[in-house]
Amino acid sequence: MEKDLKSTPAWKLDKFIQNHLLADTTFVTEAKADIEFLCDFLTERCFQDASHPVRVSRIVMGGCYDEYSMLKGRSEATLVVFFNNLTRFEDQLKRREELIEEIWKHLCQLQHEKQFKLKFEVQSSEQDNYSSLSIKLSSPQLQQEVEFDVQPAYDVLYELKEKLELDCEFYNKIYARLIRECITLRKEGEFSVCFMELQQKFLWNRPEDLRNLLVLVKHWYQLPEKQGGVFL
Repeated sequence: MEKDLKSTPAWKLDKFIQNHLLADTTFVTEAKADIEFLCDFLTERCFQDASHPVRVSRIVMGGCYDEYSMLKGRSEATLVVFFNNLTRFEDQLKRREELIEEIWKHLCQLQHEKQFKLKFEVQSSEQDNYSSLSIKLSSPQLQQEVEFDVQPAYDVLYELKEKLELDCEFYNKIYARLIRECITLRKEGEFSVCFMELQQKFLWNRPEDLRNLLVLVKHWYQLPEKQGGVFL
């Protein structure tokens, strides 16, 4: 297929991406149904019986998770779980392990209760005192899978989400505050998941050609000769 891609003229790339690079539509449909159920579960049931007052306010996804971005074969995405009771970015850092563990516990229970359309796996690991959690949906028959990196996050935009229009100055102040806080904590750049919603809105407001370009870049990045970190 790489030979076909290299020989495809620019004016035919959109069709090539649709036919050869994007995931099977059946898989995408089933994955979207399972993802919607997972988001509802995390929002409505997860943490409801917990002793602490933390609650999920909303969930935002990024990466390759829909029919316009999910790659054929394997895709990676991010599932950001926002909490409205975290009052600052430092809370996200301090309580990350606790939140990850609570989400993992509920997802493992759900794994035995719910019959998903796709194969559903929960994976947890800890490396260098950093806990991580991921969810994988796969179809052996279609040879297709998508893995979500689960990220708990401080919902810095929670109070602004109901406002239809906001001056850019509001966002500038929020950015500046988080940057200062991250520099103080020596965690520069780690607040990016707090703005996942804005990142996705930015992409959706751009031309389709840009989204297709991102699909090409992600496909190229997954090629075997690029896996060792060699970029040509």
